[in-house]
Amino acid sequence: MSLILTAEQGDLRDVVRRLLDEHAPRQRLRDFVDCAEGVGGRDGLWSLLCRAELTGIGLPVEFGGTGSGRTELGLVLQELGRGLVPSPYLASVALAGGALALLGDRSAAEEVLPGIAAGETLAAFAAVPPGATGAPVRGPDGITGSVAAVVDGMLADVLLVEAVGPQGDTEYHLVDADAPGLTRTPLVAVDPTRPVARLTFESAPSRRIDPADPGRARERIAAHAAFVLAAEQLGGLLHCVETAVEYAAIRVQFGRVIGSFQAVKHRLADMFTAGELATSLVREAARAADEEPEGFTDAAHAAYAFCSRRYVEVARDTIQLHGGIGFTWEHDAHLYYKRAHVTRNMLGGPTVHEELVGERLLST
Repeated sequence: MSLILTAEQGDLRDVVRRLLDEHAPRQRLRDFVDCAEGVGGRDGLWSLLCRAELTGIGLPVEFGGTGSGRTELGLVLQELGRGLVPSPYLASVALAGGALALLGDRSAAEEVLPGIAAGETLAAFAAVPPGATGAPVRGPDGITGSVAAVVDGMLADVLLVEAVGPQGDTEYHLVDADAPGLTRTPLVAVDPTRPVARLTFESAPSRRIDPADPGRARERIAAHAAFVLAAEQLGGLLHCVETAVEYAAIRVQFGRVIGSFQAVKHRLADMFTAGELATSLVREAARAADEEPEGFTDAAHAAYAFCSRRYVEVARDTIQLHGGIGFTWEHDAHLYYKRAHVTRNMLGGPTVHEELVGERLLST
């Protein structure tokens, strides 16, 4: 029941961090932002993640995964978020792979999950955020409609699509990336470190998934998505705190390091506190998922709501504490600020998730 990592979990985090520090340096991130070829998809880093079996974390053993829990998945995502690493991991393994595993359709899982776990198949999850409208509709001739911004939608070999059925119920479908009637359009994103695409369906053929628990499928997938985004946000938030503290300890102004000024101390203390609280919320959500599944939904939405708000604030303060260089293109602070804003709104914004938790608490 502890929120402290075990020795094995700490080792996993350290191994992933060393791997990314060595094979995903800042120059790789800048190459991706500058649209260098061969970065961010099935490149050398992706091959390393596959060989290290990190692409199987969080997925069932019977479908090629490692069988590890959400704590381990969260640690990998935290390290990817710490370095803003361009990778299809979030879209393919965490979102699409995790959702497909939760749906419990054995036939669909046997068809797609082994490829995702091995890193051979890239997937993307096309769904509207909680509280939003306008999901694609499943008709007699296939799926029709569009999803505005799908992470790594251009890279995916297969799409997991959330659609509205004829009776107004939520359905999930698998759509091949080369299916007739599907158009994928790359978009210019606010966050240049993560590509998104608009997916448009015009009577696109699909394979309907049969959830093991139809009544709770959407709720469970929404909670899972909230958790994986919160874990990634946590990594970026903690990196911002670390870099701000390091800079405040070496930047000299008026003959003193700026970290000795009371106003700066207070700002850094607030940032550090936000990081500690965010860490506790994410680890509590992971613990609940692995040990107390009934408490996971509230914990995941609470973690995402908190991380969404505080990541933006901490990234903003990081820019300000770096002074003039913090506002330049050459410094990475603005990339974290953009990532913070985009992930804040990917799932409908923190208010939606706070209201979900509140409604569930009032109903109990």
